[in-house]
Amino acid sequence: MRAPTERMVALDLLERCPELSLAELSARISEEVGHEEFLFYRVSQGDDLEWLLGAAGDGYEMFCTACGQRFFEPRDRKRPAKAYTHCPRCCSAVSPSRWRDRARLESIQFAYHVFQRGKGAAVWLRSFQVSMHRDFLSGKYDIFEYCRVLFQEGGAHKWKRSRSWYFGVSNWEPVKTICLKRWHGAYGQTRDDVWAGVPMEEIEGSCLQYVPMDEVLRLDLDPVALLALWCKYPAVEYVWKMGFAGWLVDRARGYGAEFSRVVNLRARRPDKLFPHLTKAELRLLRGRYREMHLTAVELYQRLKKAGAVQPGAAGMAFAGDAAGCYIDFFALAKRCGAEPRELRRYLERQAKRRDRVRVHDVMIEHNDYLDQLMRLHADGGDRMPHDLHEAHARLSERERRLNNRPLNGKFRARRHLLRWMCWKHDGMFIRPVDSAEEITREGEQMHNCVAGYAKRHAEGKTIILLLRKCSAPGESWHTVEIDPETLRCKQCFGHGNAQRTPEAAAFMEAYLAHLQAVRPGRRQGRKERRAA
Repeated sequence: MRAPTERMVALDLLERCPELSLAELSARISEEVGHEEFLFYRVSQGDDLEWLLGAAGDGYEMFCTACGQRFFEPRDRKRPAKAYTHCPRCCSAVSPSRWRDRARLESIQFAYHVFQRGKGAAVWLRSFQVSMHRDFLSGKYDIFEYCRVLFQEGGAHKWKRSRSWYFGVSNWEPVKTICLKRWHGAYGQTRDDVWAGVPMEEIEGSCLQYVPMDEVLRLDLDPVALLALWCKYPAVEYVWKMGFAGWLVDRARGYGAEFSRVVNLRARRPDKLFPHLTKAELRLLRGRYREMHLTAVELYQRLKKAGAVQPGAAGMAFAGDAAGCYIDFFALAKRCGAEPRELRRYLERQAKRRDRVRVHDVMIEHNDYLDQLMRLHADGGDRMPHDLHEAHARLSERERRLNNRPLNGKFRARRHLLRWMCWKHDGMFIRPVDSAEEITREGEQMHNCVAGYAKRHAEGKTIILLLRKCSAPGESWHTVEIDPETLRCKQCFGHGNAQRTPEAAAFMEAYLAHLQAVRPGRRQGRKERRAA
């Protein structure tokens, strides 16, 4: 006899799902879900409806979606139908709407999730697509069950199905990935998830008896995946009650490898749950989730094992700071050719040399410094300099000069070609920018983006000029951009892109007139030289 396949076992489990009538489900949705209710109205149609509504007369035919009643309401000239804010029959708050606007009902759509007790300790989660009927005679809600999840001791099972206007309703199919099945509509729209209340009789004595359901549903993670994990590993309950629920959140957000190195969910005793942490360390970690992220705890374990830090609060503080920069501490130690303990002392020493600088910042700067050594092929350089900040600044200046060397040749050529644009007038002078270093320094001092124009200036696509006062030739005052084709001023701004001063505006007006007067003579001179 052939052994049952995995699919056959899954379908056999599916048949054990308890029944839930649509009438009972509709009643629960009406009581628990708050959504907009409507009072549709139209002028009474007369004799063709008298058999249903009785003799009408002058009035409105109305339908209330809250109570589901059709009724006739006499017309009151002082109170038109659009003024009704409550149903005249059930007194529920409603939105009055014309009869032909019933399509608004179909816009009310949401996914409704219900927990239901199964046989023994099993609990079922059933997910429904819910929308309101446009046709009043078909009931209030259009309900379609699209997903089921069975929680039982040892794990969980999941099934899903779909429906379409063309293919109809598909068969239930088992799914291996246990997670919340969202209702995705057209164009990527996702309907809201509404969770039904979980009565104690549904949970008491089940595999989810000790789950703090209200807290789980409030967490910013997939509750179905967490409940499945809770059923598979009873140790999750201890992790939660010991105050480390944040680590479960980190695990769900992609830090599963770090979680498995910190927490042993297969442990059969609570003292084996955290194999690399002592009770004293767990007391220190409890309540410090924000500063001791799961990656920081995992790094602390590795540092402690390598002898880089001593067990306790100081070692945890260092690990929490070092883990925040997303740089592998041990890879950094290998690049430096140093032992982990030696690198830790070096980083702390460098952090103390400067005010308000953390180990986190020193690690970033040290990593960048090592990258610079590699780019400059300075393999013999000191990988752990006495003053890291000074060595990094010195190396950055050297790298900047090397990178600007090809550009500075073009800057020198442009400086020679633009000598005629130098001009002095009324205690001010203007000249072209001298080099790539100077245009970078100008951007830093003026707090603007002129450094981004370096390549365009070097290639002759624009002209960058520096406007200075004769009394302070070394101080930045205004930065000017000139169009090389028309010799018109495109930009002239002061510090922080502030508007130019009246004094600078008067100078620029005279300067542009000077350029237009000088340019024809330069063109004639070029023609004569070419002819000669």
